[in-house]
Amino acid sequence: MSEVIKKIKKKYEEGYRDRGLSYQRRFPNEELCRFFGRNFFALKKKDRKKIKILETGCGTSGNLKMISEEGFSAFGIDISKEAIDLSKNLFFKKKLKGNFQIGDFTLMPYKNNFFNCIVDVFSSCSLDRKNGEIFIKEIGRILKKNGKFFTYFPSKKSDMFHLKSNKVYDIDTIESFKKSAFPNHPLRFMSIKEYCDLLKKNSFKIDYKEEIMRTYFSGKEKFYFLIIEASKK
Repeated sequence: MSEVIKKIKKKYEEGYRDRGLSYQRRFPNEELCRFFGRNFFALKKKDRKKIKILETGCGTSGNLKMISEEGFSAFGIDISKEAIDLSKNLFFKKKLKGNFQIGDFTLMPYKNNFFNCIVDVFSSCSLDRKNGEIFIKEIGRILKKNGKFFTYFPSKKSDMFHLKSNKVYDIDTIESFKKSAFPNHPLRFMSIKEYCDLLKKNSFKIDYKEEIMRTYFSGKEKFYFLIIEASKK
């Protein structure tokens, strides 16, 4: 486990322990909902349970709750035991079905060609460059042929990536100590070309890509997000 991953694990364990479900979003990511609308919401309810969907870095399952409620077979993995315990409790109270694992993204405890879809919403960006490349290989291993991969990921166009005060882990991964949208948090950034090239190198076909921007602190900080959808060849 890299030093970056250890730092992230410690940060999130403390956050979930101190703030519980309120530490993460309660509702699904908007771009993830759009992804499901493009690919899966036309399916009849009886067919959805056959679709096995994994969220990497599921946290407290704001996204996975929606996936389960919509009738899909929901799986979640997170490095934080606190997060997994909170997710299991949430699903129990809501009478939802879900499969949860505590685990490292670089060595996921799933069989080859197991999932129909894998989603990563601002999660694998906690991995440094080397481990991020291993993560994509793992995604390719456990995803079925023609299976879908969705990622919502920080773009190098973001103001935060260019702060002079950043602590640098590698050419993609930094930690910001100044006032920002994500303080004291190791984050990996990529350009849309870099990410698409990495996916293509690992036998993925790019189906959809775009880049969006939102501001923080009343417009003082610009943060760009990559939205990429790919299929395993």
